[in-house]
Amino acid sequence: MITLLSRKKESYSDIEVVEGLQRRDARIEEWFYRASEKYFNAHFNVVFFDKDKKQEIFQSAFIKLWTEIENKRIKSDGEGVLRQQRDGKYVLMTCSLTTFLMAFAKTEYRELVRNVHEEYCEEIFDSAQYDSCFDLQECEADDIEEMKNRIVDECIMQMSPSCIDILTLFYHKGKSLDEILEIRNEKNSSKNGLKSAKNKCMNTLRERVYAEYKINCL
Repeated sequence: MITLLSRKKESYSDIEVVEGLQRRDARIEEWFYRASEKYFNAHFNVVFFDKDKKQEIFQSAFIKLWTEIENKRIKSDGEGVLRQQRDGKYVLMTCSLTTFLMAFAKTEYRELVRNVHEEYCEEIFDSAQYDSCFDLQECEADDIEEMKNRIVDECIMQMSPSCIDILTLFYHKGKSLDEILEIRNEKNSSKNGLKSAKNKCMNTLRERVYAEYKINCL
């Protein structure tokens, strides 16, 4: 994915990076990878993992950010960098690309901690040390939440028509089980049957989100 070139040091704005990656400019590809790696190493202060695990976190986070740009869910209008919302519309990003990278890294880190230190997971996440591991102050919470919601929406739309219907009504439209039972008429025989179906759909959704994005956001 990255072509290494010998050249003088250059610097690119986020707009130039987004446009360069989308046209597969090798110079910008290499520069952005190196700049992202340098930023990550400067802001990732966790001591739980060895050098290889730290690199694994960076690589996974970088690929996720790269994919967002490559698929034009993050794009440039020539004046700013935009991100795609769940409704398909684009809004101006409130943080830099490298800060957004750290949001992905934060998720990767949580998963590794959960696997290695499961019994201490919540204590670790609530600690001041965890809060200082990532420089995310520049990035508004809405940006991160929007990203997570879009991922969930994409995975929901790959599920069965029944699951799409139930999860959309329950989570996006805020309908109660009684209301969903009435809306769906005879598609679910009872409230307990509907509750069981919803739980099965949620389990499937969690598995799909993790399988495709390696994150837990539900």
